[in-house]
Amino acid sequence: MTISRTLFSGFSSSKGDFDVGKFVEAVLLFDTILISASVLPELIRSVGSIGIRRLLEEDRLAIVGGGPSAQATYDYMSPGFFSNRPLDRPLRFGFETIFVDPTQPGNPSDEIRLERELQKSKSIAGISDAQLKELHGLILPGMRVVDGKSLKTSDDFRADLVSKHEFLVGLFMDSLAGDSRLPIHAINIQIAIEEVYEEVFQINTNLAKVLNLSADKVHEFFKKPFFEITGTNLQLHRMRAVEAASGLTEAQASITAKRIDFLSKMHIEADIRPTLTRIIEIAQVPSLKPGSQINVDELILLRDSSEARSFREWLQHSRLISDYETQELLGGWRNRLGELLKSNNAKGIRWLTSTGAGSIEPVTGILMSGVDYFLNKFLPGMGPIGFIVGDYRRYIQDQQ
Repeated sequence: MTISRTLFSGFSSSKGDFDVGKFVEAVLLFDTILISASVLPELIRSVGSIGIRRLLEEDRLAIVGGGPSAQATYDYMSPGFFSNRPLDRPLRFGFETIFVDPTQPGNPSDEIRLERELQKSKSIAGISDAQLKELHGLILPGMRVVDGKSLKTSDDFRADLVSKHEFLVGLFMDSLAGDSRLPIHAINIQIAIEEVYEEVFQINTNLAKVLNLSADKVHEFFKKPFFEITGTNLQLHRMRAVEAASGLTEAQASITAKRIDFLSKMHIEADIRPTLTRIIEIAQVPSLKPGSQINVDELILLRDSSEARSFREWLQHSRLISDYETQELLGGWRNRLGELLKSNNAKGIRWLTSTGAGSIEPVTGILMSGVDYFLNKFLPGMGPIGFIVGDYRRYIQDQQ
């Protein structure tokens, strides 16, 4: 498996919309971004056909092909295709990976599926047929294809039952303690998992008896972590199939972090998005609003700058930096700026602030608007935090 700074993500906001701000951050942090074809219409709306073409030509973007893969989940309340299997009681769960095989007659090929998604851009982004044809031709050669038949996540779960049963039990215990707020670790809770039928698993526990809960209530407590664990296995399979180092959700990352194997550690440490998010929040840097349009040429210039490269390297090796340490770094940067304003060499900046051409933001103490131009001139080598409150802030403001 090739290890690189490659992210496989959908960039959905908490409301399910395409989050252009998260996409911009990903371009800054990763060498290549992989998306499914279904994301293309909204991405084209944000960056335009010229922006997509530039990202493709720079190898910053690639599309993941292959039949869509998902995980169908079943229990006794929703047996679905498992109605012929013994899902007849609480605490029995079943799941299977489903996909559309593009090699089978009647199923659309990758080329047709891509064309259909691109056609949706005509109503969303007002793109022409000629532009769609050009993008179609640019995307196909670099498409990374996932073989749906290889995504047998039940095999992973079954193997964990044999070799890592205590690990699985620990995941359930942690989830129950966090979500249900029950005193799980303070009482003698017993959990055991067994496969009672092909791809049907039963959880045996004394939780209902110890806490005097109904079987249905206990079933609901276990349902979420069960399907989160199996869903995490599916995403790990998909990431490895397209050689992506990152792409887990927060819940999936939490589960994967508890594993001790090399690949799990690599997937967690390669994803530096959470650290960047915390720094941006602490620094109170604005974010792009949903539906914003961005200039890809400016974005690529920003990500390829020496400051951005230094920031990425620092971020990669500073994943454990605390919020307090981040605030200390920000404070040091602001202090340097404050000392600069006191010096005789900063008359131009002080003049700008006094005339209203620029002003000091009261919350962060950072110079805004036209004064930002002078930061690089008067404060060279601002350090990693300086990149966020300087170059990155200016790019976001320019796009807005």
